[in-house]
Amino acid sequence: MDIVVSANNNQEILIFPVVPKGEIEISNPQENQQISTINAGALNLIGPMGLRKFSIASIFPVNDYPWVKRGSKNGWEYVDFFDRWRKARVPIRIVVSKKDGSEFLNMPCSIDNFTYSEMKSGDIKYTLELTEFTFVKVV
Repeated sequence: MDIVVSANNNQEILIFPVVPKGEIEISNPQENQQISTINAGALNLIGPMGLRKFSIASIFPVNDYPWVKRGSKNGWEYVDFFDRWRKARVPIRIVVSKKDGSEFLNMPCSIDNFTYSEMKSGDIKYTLELTEFTFVKVV
């Protein structure tokens, strides 16, 4: 599995150095609405699809390890990437591919929360919470 993130139409691209050990679970809500009627009781009105959400938790290594993906950057460069693009209020695109190379997820996202801390080893433990971003076309 590979995770690639880019910003501003591929102006800057990063490959995640370590793929999370757990599953990547995507919340895919639908904006249904329940109403009460006099005759029929409760009705469920099927609404449009909501925005997908998911989170990733892993580490950005600062130290060299043999299991880190080739071409990875220093862990603090990943922190800088997410901090800069959040402050610029620019959505990012995340692409997750399966082991066979096929695409699992390709989604523009807003960064809702980015939590990180430096571990005793100097590596950076992080959690990244993302929500699907919809580009609005003004006509």
